[in-house]
Amino acid sequence: MKRLVIIAALVLFSVSYPTPLNASKPTVSREGRAWLDAYKDPAEVNVNGAWDSDEWGTLHLIQAEGSRDVTGTGAGYELIGVVSGKRLYLLFSSGGRVEYCAVLSPQDRNSFVGTYSNRSSKKSEGLCQKYTRPMFITKR
Repeated sequence: MKRLVIIAALVLFSVSYPTPLNASKPTVSREGRAWLDAYKDPAEVNVNGAWDSDEWGTLHLIQAEGSRDVTGTGAGYELIGVVSGKRLYLLFSSGGRVEYCAVLSPQDRNSFVGTYSNRSSKKSEGLCQKYTRPMFITKR
């Protein structure tokens, strides 16, 4: 009986305690993942850190040294992206659903310039709309 109580307590503890790996892993739609996977060049820049943007406020980006993958937060969105060559491809998502796409290139060592667009409302148009707006971020 004592053994059964201990096993039950361990099972309840392991079920009720979320693992950090699952809690911090970003999610994005299948279409979003396919959009990012299309950009495969090795990363030539690192965007790790805080970036200021007039459009989005402060974006907090995380890119491990030597990695192409980028995650982060900003403007109430989960940010998921990749660095391919010198370009940053970034998705702004909420609950795994892509809301915006951004493509940015370095203007100098501490700033990136590019465009962002809304999620497309039609599958035939691709992931994001063709109409874009300018975007500029500066390293804090």
